[in-house]
Amino acid sequence: MRVAFLDPLEARLADFPAEYLPAPDFDVTVADTAGVLPPRWQEAEAAVWFDTPMNRELIEQMPNLRFMQRIGWFRAQGDASYAVERGIPVAVTPFGVSDRVAHHGFTLTLMLLRRMYVAIDALNRRLNPEELQELPADTGGQNTVNWARIPDIQSLNDKTVGIIGFGEIGASYARLLAPFHTRTLAYRRRPLTPEQETFYGVRWTPLDELLQQSDVVVSFVPGSPGALQMMGEREFGLMKSSAYFVNCGRARSTDQDALIRALQEHRIAGAGLDVFNVEPLPRDSALRTLDNVVLTPHSAGGIAGWTDTFARLRANLDRVQAGRGDEVTIRMRPGDYQPA
Repeated sequence: MRVAFLDPLEARLADFPAEYLPAPDFDVTVADTAGVLPPRWQEAEAAVWFDTPMNRELIEQMPNLRFMQRIGWFRAQGDASYAVERGIPVAVTPFGVSDRVAHHGFTLTLMLLRRMYVAIDALNRRLNPEELQELPADTGGQNTVNWARIPDIQSLNDKTVGIIGFGEIGASYARLLAPFHTRTLAYRRRPLTPEQETFYGVRWTPLDELLQQSDVVVSFVPGSPGALQMMGEREFGLMKSSAYFVNCGRARSTDQDALIRALQEHRIAGAGLDVFNVEPLPRDSALRTLDNVVLTPHSAGGIAGWTDTFARLRANLDRVQAGRGDEVTIRMRPGDYQPA
């Protein structure tokens, strides 16, 4: 199968096409320069793109096209609706590490709401209630549901979730919320269009309103100079005392001292953090002493996210080869938003 990567890959990904799409089953061509299509791209049976401004004219120049893979849930360029209308399977997958970071943020969200950190601590400290006997389950006539007596366990259902730094990762995170029927607010400096809001299931909201209304605030803010400590004393003061804060963005987007004070004084309910001002997190960090935090060692992303991307691409190509193009994931449907 002839596969054309219409955009150049990062240097660290140079070996990925040969590893995941080996010859002779695949004949792969990859662009060397941004904005310059690769050799023999018109012969492609499968086209993979993210930055190329896809359009009908390009699609018409690939008469053998059987499949298209867009890499980027939010950040990709171009309109592939013409291929969709022709019945050519078009699939979308999040860009690189974005999906893994989104999953990590979602995991921290659930751990906070379900108070998993309290449950794990209770088990590690062997905090069995004195009034309960240690008997085989369901034989002692005693109620052992939540036997550690953990209060305030919540569900994500119908919560208001605010996403700060809504881009590729934020859009990937929002996709995970749909089964919980959350009210999802999104903030980025450039407001979303109505079409984007509908497709991603969010509502663009000014930052202050988002902070005041959200039950969970999740930050995927990048490390740009303009984002330095955008979450500070004032911003944490706007949050509900019952709200949780999750940060899987860049550490310097948050005033860590202000966050620690908010947590110590219980001005917010808790936090889930994957990034810190100093890493590894110092052994004497005040964050390690708090009982209302979930901490992970900057393990949300990494190059393994690209292994997911290429594995999904290979699985989709195998489906097309086997005549099961309607099973590609995540398949674009007629009328889906196109980031033209």
